[in-house]
Amino acid sequence: MWKKFKHFGSFWLLAKEKKFIKFAPEKIIVNQSSLSIRQAQVKDISQILLLERSLYQGKQPWNSMAFHTEISRNDSLYLVVLQTQCVIGLIGVHFDGSNAHITNLMVDSSWQKLGIGTYLIKKVIEIAKNKNCKELSLEVKDNNFTAQNLYYKLGFTVSFVWPNYYQSSHQDAFNMVLKLASD
Repeated sequence: MWKKFKHFGSFWLLAKEKKFIKFAPEKIIVNQSSLSIRQAQVKDISQILLLERSLYQGKQPWNSMAFHTEISRNDSLYLVVLQTQCVIGLIGVHFDGSNAHITNLMVDSSWQKLGIGTYLIKKVIEIAKNKNCKELSLEVKDNNFTAQNLYYKLGFTVSFVWPNYYQSSHQDAFNMVLKLASD
């Protein structure tokens, strides 16, 4: 039986590689500091978890296995922002046909309000457009006005409310959508 399917494995690996989203590393200057943006790697997970804990008052909405799974997916792209070798920002996006969905956006509190989050979202918008996506979506806490204002400025609109989306706090979330192409 194996003989019959011996070439199937190499075809499957080739198909996975072809579908995989690649990102060429970039450098940006923020607050007179040179920052690197590159595709997240499994080796970054421990630093990503430290960033997550610092932003969520010691809580971890995602654990290491969740990040490992997402970073390893062929239909997802996770970018990290590094100051030297320290992760100070992250954005994750999942691609599903003609739709893209931002799964995660984090910027270290000492680097917030300097344009890093805006830069990352604009980068994802550019990538989604290049992938011919028609829309980009995300969820945001109903009381996170700072993030909502950023998303509104970038053209996102609220499409619906998810009741009790954040289970630990029983908070609602807004599902926000940015139309990338006309139907």
